[in-house]
Amino acid sequence: MRQRIVLGVLAIGIAGLYVELLLRTIGVAASLPPPSWWSHVFQTHISSVILWMVLCHTTAILVVALPFAYVIARLYGRVAVLLALAITFALYAADPLPTLISYFGGFSARMKVITLFDALKLLGVLPGLVWLFGRPTSNHIERTHEG
Repeated sequence: MRQRIVLGVLAIGIAGLYVELLLRTIGVAASLPPPSWWSHVFQTHISSVILWMVLCHTTAILVVALPFAYVIARLYGRVAVLLALAITFALYAADPLPTLISYFGGFSARMKVITLFDALKLLGVLPGLVWLFGRPTSNHIERTHEG
């Protein structure tokens, strides 16, 4: 019983730290200007700007999620993916979702696609990484099936 309480409190702390670091890291990533050569690779300026923002946002999510996914997978075992899903759904429901509900209808088709892609990243990266970290290795599978 005591271990469950400790793991529960720890889960709340992990969730809070994840949200705080994720928001700060995305903010920093969004403020990074593209390198001077970046815009020359694309046919239009808007394409270069959008792809730079997507790249920075995606990288920020991955950089923050990797260590948290590892810790969650190791500490929470079978319920790790569910915990990661709970964290990401709570984060999404609290921050971008209320605003998106209000403005999504007025977005251009391009912004709708970007917004949906961002939602998939925010909701899926942490649980996906937790699932990957929690999978047994092929060595583990071979050893458990040996007679």
